[in-house]
Amino acid sequence: MRAPQHKQSAHDLLKRFYLGVVTHSNAKIHHLPLMDSDFTPLNQQIQFILKCPDEGVICPITQELITGIDLNEVQALPLDLDHPDRTAIQLVCQHNFSAFWLIYNWVHNNNVRCPLCRAGPSNARLDVIAMPHHIRVSIQRHMKTIMPVTTSNASDAICAALLFIKTVAGKSFLDQFPEQYTQDFIDRLECKVGVSKSTGEELVILSPAKGKQVYVQFTRWYQCDPVKYTSNTIHMDEPFDSITSLFSLPMVLEMLNHVMTVMYGMGFTSRYDSVKRSHIYSVFRHL
Repeated sequence: MRAPQHKQSAHDLLKRFYLGVVTHSNAKIHHLPLMDSDFTPLNQQIQFILKCPDEGVICPITQELITGIDLNEVQALPLDLDHPDRTAIQLVCQHNFSAFWLIYNWVHNNNVRCPLCRAGPSNARLDVIAMPHHIRVSIQRHMKTIMPVTTSNASDAICAALLFIKTVAGKSFLDQFPEQYTQDFIDRLECKVGVSKSTGEELVILSPAKGKQVYVQFTRWYQCDPVKYTSNTIHMDEPFDSITSLFSLPMVLEMLNHVMTVMYGMGFTSRYDSVKRSHIYSVFRHL
């Protein structure tokens, strides 16, 4: 008899969940993509009701009224750009949260369970890469606010990392996390097409000046803690001139991914834009 009762309970929860959309004048069911603990995308999505907050409701995460978020504080965009007043999430378990802070909680804790009752799918987490761009960037912007701040007393490693990132990805990269096309890196790093002397393979390579600049900055960061910052695929123990004069763009992007991952727990993914015939690079939080 217990199994049928459990099914009936789940059915009642779903019935109440969908009823919440019908009875609320300004709400809709929203979905976000999921992946498993091995970072494999799942066919299922997490669904919840995105709505205008009910009057007087306190978010259990912030312990404050669920109203509009402080855009200056977290630099966040609304989850629903067409309805920015929908700032509350109601889960299947009927618990309500501030939309931004629940999504951030899920990303931070690598799950999609209710922070109160722990209801929700097991062995699942948000697929940050596949989330809508404006939501992903909002989360990343808030991550930036809790990253180490560069001051005159900052460590050499932080300063070296920021200088390297600025050179490769642009001055505003850690502020805005813009998506970048391959051509953006080619222009910034003064790249041209060359040929590998050892393999004869065609490569996109940095100019000698930019190649040496990137090499020196990366090496300066790496030498701050060679044990902690070592990479199995990037070897920087020889002088630049003895490595190669062909400093390739793929290698530099791998170096950037390594620095971002080690320093901030963030890295790069890329997808191919068939219209512009170019790869687009995005930064995301390693879960």
